[in-house]
Amino acid sequence: MSRKSRKKAQPATPADITARRAERRELQARGLEVNVDPRDEKIVGIWRPDCFNLLLKHKPMEHGAVTWLEGLIRTAAGENGQERRPDFIRASSDGAPGQNVTADMIAASEVLKAVEENMMAWELRLLFGLLRPDEALITRWRAIVADACPQASTPQRQGERVVAACERLLWVKENVGRLMRERQERRKIAA
Repeated sequence: MSRKSRKKAQPATPADITARRAERRELQARGLEVNVDPRDEKIVGIWRPDCFNLLLKHKPMEHGAVTWLEGLIRTAAGENGQERRPDFIRASSDGAPGQNVTADMIAASEVLKAVEENMMAWELRLLFGLLRPDEALITRWRAIVADACPQASTPQRQGERVVAACERLLWVKENVGRLMRERQERRKIAA
């Protein structure tokens, strides 16, 4: 067996480092967070900071629950399905209304209903408001929290409200199977 030969990385030239530093400063000026490799100052990660990254930095389970809720909302709306790929989008569609509704969209909306039934109204307003595009950004999230929770007037209380809503969402995510079974049983009894 022959060993694969590894190419040694060429050391960065001073011109490369200067260009990378300028690119990093430009990205940071636009409000993006940037991770760089300290050896050659190559950019290895870029992300837009939002309130979830800030407040849930040491709570990865709660941050995962927020990501899960965002995926549910997108799937229920049909944004994550195969039909949304550019090669599937058609200028006109023939057929009955609702023809483009998939089983994944229906299942996600059922889970979303169970989530809505097991959270408080202010928690739903808060999380759904923050999950709209660009509303959770560091510069905007406090206004959303102030609308959803008028009693949270100080910055510390606003952050606490977001964390509390995310903790409740984590509980719902962990118990969603049982909550959906209970919801189906209630629907059978009512029918």
